[in-house]
Amino acid sequence: MKNMDTKLVFYYIDIDNYIVGNSGDVFHNASSYGFNIDSMAFYGTEVEFNASLFDNLTLFGNYTYRKSDYDRSKLIAEAILLKITPEHKANLGLRYSLFNNTLITSDIRYIGERKSEGNVMNLDSFITVDVGLQHSYTKNIVLRVYATNILDKKYQEVYGFPLPGVGCGVNLKLVF
Repeated sequence: MKNMDTKLVFYYIDIDNYIVGNSGDVFHNASSYGFNIDSMAFYGTEVEFNASLFDNLTLFGNYTYRKSDYDRSKLIAEAILLKITPEHKANLGLRYSLFNNTLITSDIRYIGERKSEGNVMNLDSFITVDVGLQHSYTKNIVLRVYATNILDKKYQEVYGFPLPGVGCGVNLKLVF
C-alpha cells in the first residue's frame, strides 16, 4: 500500500431552544407545525480512510454513528419525525484507473434503519451500489457516464417519498 490516511472524530453538540418541524403525529396528522425543545444533544463518531492500494487503484470509505438525546417529558405532542436520522451510515468507494485519464468508479452506500418516536413512521435500512466511467479530457473538462442503484433497491430517504430504481446519467463538468 503506497499511501493511506485516516481520520477519527468524536463530537458532542448541545443545542438550547432546538426548533422541530412535525407534520404527521397522532395529534396533528392533517397539518404541520413547529415547536421548541428546551435542550437537544447530538453526539457520535465519524471515521474515514483513503488508501492508494496500487498505482491505479484507490479505496476510500467512511462510517458515522450518531445519537440524539432530549427530555421527552416536556414535549407537548409526540414528535414522531424527531429521530428519523439514522444511527449508522457508511460509504465505500473504489476508483480504478483503466488507462490514462479514465477511471472506473464504484460506490456502495449503507444507511441504517430509522425509527421515529412511537415507531409510527419507520424507514428500513438500505444499501445502494453505483458505478461509473469517468474521462478527463483536460483538468477543466471531465465527462462521466454512470448508473445509480444498480441492484434496483426499493428505498426511501425521506418518509413517504420512495426513490426510483436504477438510474442512468451523463455528467459533463466544465471548469472556467
